Amino acid sequence: MSQFYPVLARGVVGCATALVLTGCQMMATGSAGSSASAIYSGADLLVLDERMKGELTTGSAINVKDGSRYQLYRLSLEPGDLVAVDLQGSFEGMLSLYDAENTLLMVDSPLRIRAEEGGEYAVVVSGETSDSYGPFSITASSIDLNDTGVLQVPGTTRGWLQSELRVYTLTVEKQAAYQIDVLSSDFDSVMAIDGPDGYYNENDDGSESGNASISDMFAPGEYTLTIGSYEGRQGLFDIEIATFEVDVTDTDVLTPGSEIEGWMGEEPESYSLTIEEEGEYQVEMRSTTLDSFLVIEGPDGFYAEDDDGGQHYNSRIVETLNPGVYQVSASRHPEAYPNRGVFTLSAERRRCESLEA
Repeated sequence: MSQFYPVLARGVVGCATALVLTGCQMMATGSAGSSASAIYSGADLLVLDERMKGELTTGSAINVKDGSRYQLYRLSLEPGDLVAVDLQGSFEGMLSLYDAENTLLMVDSPLRIRAEEGGEYAVVVSGETSDSYGPFSITASSIDLNDTGVLQVPGTTRGWLQSELRVYTLTVEKQAAYQIDVLSSDFDSVMAIDGPDGYYNENDDGSESGNASISDMFAPGEYTLTIGSYEGRQGLFDIEIATFEVDVTDTDVLTPGSEIEGWMGEEPESYSLTIEEEGEYQVEMRSTTLDSFLVIEGPDGFYAEDDDGGQHYNSRIVETLNPGVYQVSASRHPEAYPNRGVFTLSAERRRCESLEA
């Protein structure tokens, strides 16, 4: 198992109890409290995939602790059922889930529930304050998963994270660049990947949305993908896998008038550039996924660097270069995401007509 496993394990197991305790505090100040069981038997039954309408008014049941109003529903589940309960209304509200013993299980909106045991549950719609009134609709719907434990490329796998880490296998037939995203609106996803020849990678917030995302060049072989929640929450997630069309140029020599297509991994890529005739040269690094960063070093202490000198935040260096051998280092900005991706590196001599244009 990867070195990231202890972090994942602490995230899932260490915080599992905290979710229930937090829910109890929230219920004590803003929901039905002990009143739920009193009217449980007379509550309306939520039917899967059917929308029900209700309204919180001054005549609704009241929570004596804070004066908020609430309405109760019954939800019948079989073992293993995975259900989402969504609330829409004209007021700020929340949903609370109780079991048959009136034990609070969770507070959230929407609720996503995986029933460990079959039976009847209570769903409480409540206002966040004593001034929360108005009509609402509530819908309970089944959640379909296609989780087999084996990832397809390209493809999307929908799964559920409970109290255990989720582990998947990925088979890479030939070397290719992959992007793997773990997307969830229910929890802060983290993932780790182990593979052939000691390959290891991990990520927490690699995408702009804060979800886990890894882009890298994968060699052929079997990989293990481990998924967890940073804060220990449960919920629904999607694993999206896509491939990049990359024809990496197999060279470490950059020639004036040529282009190189490369892949940015953990370390900068270095190329040798030989200048035979003095003149003004333009060296440019372009990428649609990376925030490129370019460095050139050469004879007599020559040094130049650039981050956003080109179009669309690409790197571009224009300098007068004397004859000699230069080292061109192509990298990405250390604080930018993603930190891996495809790039194109080019060098050309700028002639008089280019300058006039």
